[in-house]
Amino acid sequence: MLFINYCKKVLTGFLFFISLFIISISCDSTEPPANISLTLKLEDVSCTEAWLQLTTNNIQLPATINLLINNSVTQTFSLSTNDSVLYIDSLLPNQTYKLIAAMQQSNNVSNEVTVTTMDTTSHNFTWQTFEFGQHSSSTLYDVAIIDENNIWAVGEIYMNDSLGNPDPTFYNVVHWDGQSWELKRKIL
Repeated sequence: MLFINYCKKVLTGFLFFISLFIISISCDSTEPPANISLTLKLEDVSCTEAWLQLTTNNIQLPATINLLINNSVTQTFSLSTNDSVLYIDSLLPNQTYKLIAAMQQSNNVSNEVTVTTMDTTSHNFTWQTFEFGQHSSSTLYDVAIIDENNIWAVGEIYMNDSLGNPDPTFYNVVHWDGQSWELKRKIL
């Protein structure tokens, strides 16, 4: 009987130390989660705006994220999903920016994305004025510009006949071929 009680005590002690060992190796909360990552990808850009895809891996959500443009924090937001589209406005045309996303709670940062905004047009326009119709109320309803040598306009264009009298039948199409306009009647 003494031997059985002794074995029970030894077995209980052994199980106690094994349990402590298992608990001690499984409760190590000082290790950060493995493979934490923030990834930025340029989706689209205009003259003054940019859209970026932010993808995260193994981060505790919600997380506070700083968006840095040229190494200055420009936006701070709370991220609640692993994938988000970031909208950046108030950029200048024809400029290059370097963007990084950084977690505020840690030193984790994303890859750097270079964004070059599009330039505006030269604003160097040349205008010409053309008038269509000789009587009544000639009207254009729509214009389709295919290229500089192929422009079509539709409407009601009233002209005079060969004797100079008002022709009641209107032209409904006018076409530019790069040199001149040609009036046409298309049967509807």
